[in-house]
Amino acid sequence: MRVSLATIAQWLGCPAPEGAETLWVEGVAFDSRQVRPQDLFVAAPGEKTDGHLFVSEAASRGAVAALVARPVDAPLPQLVVSDTVSALQALASRLRQEAGFQVAAVTGSVGKTTTKSMLAALLARRFRVAQTQGSRNSQLGLPAEMCNLNQDVEWFVAEAGMSRKGELTRLGEVLRPQALLYTRIAPVHLEFFPSVEAIAEAKAELIPFLDPQGVLVLNATDPYQESFSSRFSGRKLSYGLPGKSDVWADQLASRGLLGTSFTLAGPLGGFAVDLPLPGLHQVENFLGAACLARALGVPVEELAAAAGKLRAQPHRGEVHRLPSGALLVDDSYNASPVAVARMLELLAQTPGRRVAVLGEMLELGPQAPDFHREVGAKARGLCHRLFAVGGENARVLAEAFGTEGTYVASAEEAEEVLQNELREGDVVLIKGSRGIGLDRLVAALLAGRG
Repeated sequence: MRVSLATIAQWLGCPAPEGAETLWVEGVAFDSRQVRPQDLFVAAPGEKTDGHLFVSEAASRGAVAALVARPVDAPLPQLVVSDTVSALQALASRLRQEAGFQVAAVTGSVGKTTTKSMLAALLARRFRVAQTQGSRNSQLGLPAEMCNLNQDVEWFVAEAGMSRKGELTRLGEVLRPQALLYTRIAPVHLEFFPSVEAIAEAKAELIPFLDPQGVLVLNATDPYQESFSSRFSGRKLSYGLPGKSDVWADQLASRGLLGTSFTLAGPLGGFAVDLPLPGLHQVENFLGAACLARALGVPVEELAAAAGKLRAQPHRGEVHRLPSGALLVDDSYNASPVAVARMLELLAQTPGRRVAVLGEMLELGPQAPDFHREVGAKARGLCHRLFAVGGENARVLAEAFGTEGTYVASAEEAEEVLQNELREGDVVLIKGSRGIGLDRLVAALLAGRG
């Protein structure tokens, strides 16, 4: 973007500071540590702090102005609005209209980030593509990503996340996508929802904002999406269900942690895929991405060529060889009961002594003990050894596993326990909710301390 501060003030309906006509904004940032020269710093409220406290720091890093909810004593021109988050979303929406790029939104409970990256890689075979970085899929992160796009982008692949009802409505008003892809809906964020059905309703909030001339892609194997098709009158495609979808996987041959080979079958498929990402859940993610990419005009041969070059996102199924000789599968970014079960099934297909290090699964509400008990029981038949990390629910998980299950309270304690546990020939799965911090355990083990 390159817009004068005066124009932004006009768009947001707020007073323009003196000299705004000569000040040019080239990007936005809401973390003062990430401010670049010519950025507009958004002073957003946070759970632990307030962006208004860091306006001066943003100025020192080269910010051209600040978006604030109240004037701040800082050497920086300021746009004063009633709500900085809403103003950022309005700015992103206006810039989206001005730039004219198209949006492909990806949402669901699990697999969003991986599917988003797959879709971006597939579309890039034909279009100029940008995507949300990492998991910047929130009320702040997603509009900030839109404001920072290059002007030549043709398709923006946007991961849209939520933890509460109404959040996808707000993002839908900003995105107004031409394409919408659903991964899978699962019991995530049950701390804020009474049921998985309620989560599905919240996920469906994006559908009314989909361009009537656009395309909706649904996961045909997910029962929670059965009602979604009737909510959109435009083009609808589905994936995953053999003989009844537009694409599905046939002739599957799992290679464990090394990936899966299969044939992409169906009206939009018809080619062999050698996917170097572990797990059937990655096959499902690819099916969704390939279904939408084909619908948007990417040729079959281009999809096949791109598939072999895909790699796991950081902490989402990355495979490492440890100094001890053990093979480590780093899936420590986050966890839900469905996602943990999938990775345990993958672990079971891999030769060697199978060790699972599972962090407590957070935000599961009052059903959390039951979910942890179920995961522990499932793991008992799929791996030889289990370490559960976290609070009381992790203890429940370890107890459900049985005598070979060990409970530890933190990632640091897990490192100490694992120091003498891992050996050559072991396969170690590390997975847990972000709040448990198992990425620290991964880093320690890779550094050779484990």
